[in-house]
Amino acid sequence: MNAKETTRASGLEGRACVVSPLRLALRLFRLVRVGLVYFTFGATIAVATWVVVPIASRLRRSESRGDLTQWALHRAARVVRRVVGVLRVIDVRFYGIDRLLQPGPLLMVANHPTALDATFLVSMMEQVDNIAEVSWIGQPIIGRAIVEGGHLSNDDPRRVIEESARRLAAGRRVLIFPEGTRSPEAALHPFHRGAARIALASGCDMLPIVIRCTPPFGLKGRAWYDIPEGTPRMSFTVGEPISAKECVDGTESRGLAARKVNQVMREYFLRELGYADV
Repeated sequence: MNAKETTRASGLEGRACVVSPLRLALRLFRLVRVGLVYFTFGATIAVATWVVVPIASRLRRSESRGDLTQWALHRAARVVRRVVGVLRVIDVRFYGIDRLLQPGPLLMVANHPTALDATFLVSMMEQVDNIAEVSWIGQPIIGRAIVEGGHLSNDDPRRVIEESARRLAAGRRVLIFPEGTRSPEAALHPFHRGAARIALASGCDMLPIVIRCTPPFGLKGRAWYDIPEGTPRMSFTVGEPISAKECVDGTESRGLAARKVNQVMREYFLRELGYADV
């Protein structure tokens, strides 16, 4: 190696030594920001359920404890979304949000790509009855929020369908993630038929909410500190209502009707997300 090549190689090594600590510092900075978001998430939920709701229930005796809890969780979710925006952890955008804000009844159906998408949806609505995964009920903070807020767990499908139809008849908003858990990366789990059965039982249209997160962030099975470089963009696109009645001809059994409605809904999400049906 001649002197010129030696000088060039030394320069590249020098730049590598400079870049590597810089990238490490940037990653640590992102890690701190993400950690603050998750801390805020847990802390605001705890304050809402353990402090705000007991006080509010004494001052607003005409409202049910469940509705007061949902109102407090809505405020907590707004704080989380604000912190996310200030720290530039995720760029959150909503499209067609006016469809969410119209008076109920509303049967909202969404995919579930991240750990925070439900929080961002709750930040937009003071009242929403969420159908949650039963495994969350045993969690000390989130589990209490689910129970206190009058949300439903997916442990008893028949009860969930009947209770959801009853709440929709009362003009409430119901949110369901038909996959039953968080989505895999760039794909969808098979849809359970709960949303379809609720739509058929209640006569309500299904309001699809297509959630995208690029690059993926907060996937199930990944550690909270497994974060991508840059700022992920999460978008919520609220589509046109889908009528369950228009998916069937009325001659099918209840099981077949639910299967048809479920297939139409799943194909809608696959098409909007650009995923292959696997």
